[in-house]
Amino acid sequence: MKNRIVIIIAFLACSTITAQAQQVAISEDPKSVSLDTLAKPVLRVLKKLKLSGTIRTRYTTTFDRHIDVDGLQHSNGADKFADNAFTIPNARLVLAGDVSDKLDVYVRVNFADFKASPTSKVLEYAYGTYHVNPYLNFRMGVYRPNFGREDDIATDFLKSFDFSNQYTAFDENGWMNYQLGFSVMGEVKLGEIPVKYYAGVFNGNRRNAFTDNDNGKQFPARVEVDFTKDFAVGVNGGVGKEFGSHISAWGADVEYQRQLNSKLSIEVTSEFKQGNNQSLFFNENVAGTNVNNYMMRGAYILPSMVYRTNGKSVKSLEASFKYEYFDPNFKRNGNVRQQYVPMVGINFAEQNALRLQFGVVMDRYNENIANSTEYNSNRFITQLQMRF
Repeated sequence: MKNRIVIIIAFLACSTITAQAQQVAISEDPKSVSLDTLAKPVLRVLKKLKLSGTIRTRYTTTFDRHIDVDGLQHSNGADKFADNAFTIPNARLVLAGDVSDKLDVYVRVNFADFKASPTSKVLEYAYGTYHVNPYLNFRMGVYRPNFGREDDIATDFLKSFDFSNQYTAFDENGWMNYQLGFSVMGEVKLGEIPVKYYAGVFNGNRRNAFTDNDNGKQFPARVEVDFTKDFAVGVNGGVGKEFGSHISAWGADVEYQRQLNSKLSIEVTSEFKQGNNQSLFFNENVAGTNVNNYMMRGAYILPSMVYRTNGKSVKSLEASFKYEYFDPNFKRNGNVRQQYVPMVGINFAEQNALRLQFGVVMDRYNENIANSTEYNSNRFITQLQMRF
């Protein structure tokens, strides 16, 4: 499926290029058409495509004995593990641009995924968007379905060290992050209030599976209302079917941002989500249960502040604090996870092009489970982000 998506995008681009070349050839005397003339439409398209990328490196160290850098607890003190390490979460390359006045394409790969099993994981985005007008647009490929505020935030601009735990869980269940499917989206106005909408159909198997493993599909939708330039509310809902079981999910989010003066701005983002945890249901396969006995829910709040110094070396300073509550299975005594993440950052260039962050990730569980990541831990994180 990965190859097919890339082939489709390439086919669309090639079709446009070929059509343009044919128009040139038809308008000229066939005997006088040169290779240089035929190459001009190709060069025009290639010039519209832009290459960019991000490298994000991280140093992690733990404050607890018998806890490794991934938060995994080792009850045997003789176990060999790393309690500090350098890692590269992101090493991305992006190719994007307009193929025509109506069609644009976006492809992104993350070479950091080669650190583990890279099968079907390195490709993050590969989609084309056809713009009919501001009210109606079509998108197809592998991309984020816009099932929450975090789906609209690039990793480069996260106020915390990573996405929330609920984001990861809803990704595992096919609602968020990189999914394969088709969407319609657009923006309308109710009076003077902008309203964005997103609706689609997806395999629900994440980007790891470039085809569907059953006939069931997932149908997520989102409406986002910008009541003012400072205040926005989003509502999400979705239904679907997986291996014959009916599943659903819903959520809401609120974002408030305010420029207090020429140098200081604040932002507060909060989200709540609830839905079936079918990935856990099918993984446990407990007799006498059904998917509606497996329900997850989570909420977080993330206030942040940015102070613009406008200096030659340091452009801005930032600080944030994320609190998150997540229960992976609240109907069957799920092990509740609470996470506290204070972060500070320094931006040495505009638009987070060169950014240094420091923070502490504090995890607290209702029950500590030995030899698992469900164990209280405290980790110190340093991140360096470079965009080009």
